[in-house]
Amino acid sequence: MQIRFALWFSVNRLFVPLTFICIFFFLENAFSQKGYTLSHYTDDNGMPQNSVRSLAADAEGFIWIATENGLARFDGHRFNIFDKSFVGTTSNRFYMLSPSMNRTGAGRPGQQKAGREIYAAADFNQFVKIEHGVAKIDSLYYKSKITTLPHFDNGNPQTLISVGIPSYLRDVAGPHYYIIPDSYGEGKYYVIDSASVQLYEGARKLSHTAFAPDSLVLWWNFFMLDDKLYYGDGGGHVLGITAQGVDRVSVYGDMLRDNRYNGRFEGMKVFWNITSDQLFFYYRKKLYLVIEERNRGLTTRLVLEGFDLDEQVIQSVYRDPATETIFLGSPSKGLFVLTKQIFEPLTTPEADIANVYYATVPKGDRSILTPMGLALSKDPVTGEAMTERIPILEELNTGDKRSLFYDKNGLLWVKMGDFLYQVDVQANRMLRKFSLATEIKHIYPDQDGKVWIATGTKGIYVLDPSEKDPQPKLIKDVIKGTYLHIWGDQMLVATTTGLYVFDRHSGEAKLIRDTDGIYIKSLYVDKANRIWMTANGEGLLMYEKNKLVHFPLDRNRYLGSPHCIVDDGLGYLWIPTDKGLFQMAVKDLLDYARGPFDVFYLYHAKEEGFLTNEFNGGCQPCASTMKDGTVSLPSLNGLIWFRPDKVIKKVPSAGIVLDRILVNRQWLTNLGDTLVLPANPVQARFFFSTPYYGDAYNLNLSYALVDAGEPVQASDWIPIQSNDFSIVFSNLGHGRHTLLVRKVNGFGKGNHTIRTICVIVPPLWYQTWWAKILLVLAVAGGFYLYNSFRLRKISREKARLEDIVAKRTESLNLALRDVEESKNEMSRQLHMLSRLLASMTHDIQSPLNYIMLTSGSIPSMIDKGELAVVSEIGQVISNSSRRMSDLLRGLLDYIKVHVYGNSIQFENVALSQLVEGKYELFKTASEQKGNVFVNEVPADLTVPSDAQMLAIMVHNLLDNAVKFTQNGTIRIGAAQDAGSGVVMHISNSGAGIPLHVIDIINTPDRDGTDEAVAPLGRKTGLGLLIVKEVAVLIDVRLHVSSEAGQTCFTLRFNA
Repeated sequence: MQIRFALWFSVNRLFVPLTFICIFFFLENAFSQKGYTLSHYTDDNGMPQNSVRSLAADAEGFIWIATENGLARFDGHRFNIFDKSFVGTTSNRFYMLSPSMNRTGAGRPGQQKAGREIYAAADFNQFVKIEHGVAKIDSLYYKSKITTLPHFDNGNPQTLISVGIPSYLRDVAGPHYYIIPDSYGEGKYYVIDSASVQLYEGARKLSHTAFAPDSLVLWWNFFMLDDKLYYGDGGGHVLGITAQGVDRVSVYGDMLRDNRYNGRFEGMKVFWNITSDQLFFYYRKKLYLVIEERNRGLTTRLVLEGFDLDEQVIQSVYRDPATETIFLGSPSKGLFVLTKQIFEPLTTPEADIANVYYATVPKGDRSILTPMGLALSKDPVTGEAMTERIPILEELNTGDKRSLFYDKNGLLWVKMGDFLYQVDVQANRMLRKFSLATEIKHIYPDQDGKVWIATGTKGIYVLDPSEKDPQPKLIKDVIKGTYLHIWGDQMLVATTTGLYVFDRHSGEAKLIRDTDGIYIKSLYVDKANRIWMTANGEGLLMYEKNKLVHFPLDRNRYLGSPHCIVDDGLGYLWIPTDKGLFQMAVKDLLDYARGPFDVFYLYHAKEEGFLTNEFNGGCQPCASTMKDGTVSLPSLNGLIWFRPDKVIKKVPSAGIVLDRILVNRQWLTNLGDTLVLPANPVQARFFFSTPYYGDAYNLNLSYALVDAGEPVQASDWIPIQSNDFSIVFSNLGHGRHTLLVRKVNGFGKGNHTIRTICVIVPPLWYQTWWAKILLVLAVAGGFYLYNSFRLRKISREKARLEDIVAKRTESLNLALRDVEESKNEMSRQLHMLSRLLASMTHDIQSPLNYIMLTSGSIPSMIDKGELAVVSEIGQVISNSSRRMSDLLRGLLDYIKVHVYGNSIQFENVALSQLVEGKYELFKTASEQKGNVFVNEVPADLTVPSDAQMLAIMVHNLLDNAVKFTQNGTIRIGAAQDAGSGVVMHISNSGAGIPLHVIDIINTPDRDGTDEAVAPLGRKTGLGLLIVKEVAVLIDVRLHVSSEAGQTCFTLRFNA
């Protein structure tokens, strides 16, 4: 005996691979049912087979369909097929869906609690568990839950389990026991026989109610709603069965409005979806949803009329409570999906062009007036469109539909081409007519009753009707106005090149700089004085506090062709476009203005009731709102009416399900939040889905793939563009990755659902750490062996070459040594010559020039008898010649040492006698300059040095002292310094030595440099340079100091 049964379920897991996915963006039969858009699905456009045996929704929101060729899951846009190869059953024939009899503690069906599960029954007593959006066989369920039921007796054909109403077993089965599951996570069920109703929980009986109707028990008339059991008797009454007894139940609600309804169940069909816990009454082609009301009875609400369920052989019904979408299953004609139409088109039976509307204004409470003189409304009973003609407007109309308004006196202003009319609609007469001799684009009243007129070529005019003879007055030429709107005490004029602000009193206009070059199509000023704009190619803009905000376009840029802005007063703006209608949350837009984020726009299209997705704009007003809140929008095919407070916000708030993964053309069966892929995944394709019964354009999914532990950056998110929400990765690297899939759930900043999956890609053997180590060791070993062989060969060759090199190196070193010595000698001589040449002018050439000049004047002085002067000059020439002679003698001695290599010979030199001898050379010159000479060198003090070189030093230092001292003292002293040898001081008063000369003398010479030529870029005297050079030769440390008119040279002799 095959079991017939069905259950609810909860979702949140993953899904085993499917046989195929049928993705479609077309419907085989999509036509308008009264209040609904009907879509028909068969095996031609997605269904696995046309026989729908049962259908129900799971906790995730997917619709599951049991067919005779597999189990189908519908997410609102495509079917995923679970056949035997994926769910693990023997057969593809599924005959029912059933609530679970497991203890899940999930609560009632319809509460959509996580953890709920449902079961699909297939041939051979196999049950497939549906949970978390996926289906997989539960091989233990039949034995653990079904065969343990009372009276079952391992498949007793006299015991059946309810599959809901209607049942395909109605005409073929006659059971003795009828079991109705009432578990829903509680493990309860009813056992019904011909005389009683018993309630069980597991194996324990909870209650026993005697129930023996007058006629034969009709097993198929039992049904449940919530936790109550009902029975429809043959007399047309509904009975409620409880532990306390049996009572008649009253039926209320919309069914009572049908005059042919007599309060009895007679003549009606019951559709009971046991898995989804939904009950419907079907009567005279009207489908009523039945709701239980405590202590009252059953209330009915009309949800569908005009659709013949009998003709289509409908046996399964489910209604989605969130979107009011109705799903109807037929055992021979497939699946019917009826989408609630929340928008109503109003058209007339005239030609198509007559149903093209632009500007409208309300007329009365429930009527809309057009410039063509047609007033449209709805019959309050039938809902059919009604029309009323306004003769005066029909008479004036020339086909211009773009602009009209009522003034504060209730008079209608309407423009027709170049003409502007004031009309009394009630009296059906024209009051005034104005001609502007150019096409009028838009008209609009201000607070003072003035009429602002935007023209196509001549600019902006203002007309004051209160004047005695009013005429339009040009206040701004050139501007081509596209829309007009009051802004506080000013007038806004939208143009094709920006937004202007007009002073209503002076007429002065100012362009809002940020809007320069923008084609603005419409304006709206909210209560906070913010300016909202629609612009061609730009979409929606907002101007507040001198800042213009550009809101992002939708992904297909439909908002690039916007029309007007409608504020519904409920926190939403509505923007009609050439491609449909957008609904936007004002709070989201203001939040975006403070900081950009993925703002959500809800898109509405034809499926929800439009006759066309193309709305009309370029008119004023572009929308009308009636007293009851109904909004009327003009379109290319009729007026579209809707109540914003009644609109179903079909936002994609469901979860994200990972359906399957295809890696290297192989399906992965073990899916979870942590996935281990095969090594070296050349191509890995992840398939995701989410249930959504609105327009697919509202689904906005993106993904990011990062290394495990790394934060996700905004730039990491990539939109999922594929219609089947699949993501493809090529050559995914080994390691741990984090795959995140994000879906925008609807309105609100940060309103996202994010599915996080850890993806592990094992390394290939050569990518493992041990393989890398082995590779390194192998390479190192190969290098070692190769190098060992090469080293042995090289060593032999090296020994031979070393012998040759050693011999040649020895001869080369000898040659290099000779070259080095020659180089050093040449360097030394060049060094000396550079010093001599640098100072020759100062110490020799200048005195010679002086002698030449003075001696040349002696003859004339003799002729004049100036003998005393001649004598003095002769003495000066004598002294200068003597000094130069001594200088040249010392210079020659110095050159001999350098050039001829004369060796330095050290001996004990008596310093006192050396000083006295040298001073005698300068005594006359010193005394003539009024100087005092003091020799404080002890008479017995000697120093080890070269006498000739030391004499050169003393001579040049005394010469320098005499030369720069006038009426001063020249003092020479020396003493033995304990531990460091003799220290000798030669000092004089008078002009000090320049700092750069002091630096030259006190700074030791560096090898290879020429301090005389380029020490700080200055020259110094030849005598002092010779002193410095000689000091180095005889190992005397020389130091000079000059401060406070006193210069002192210090010579330190080594001990």
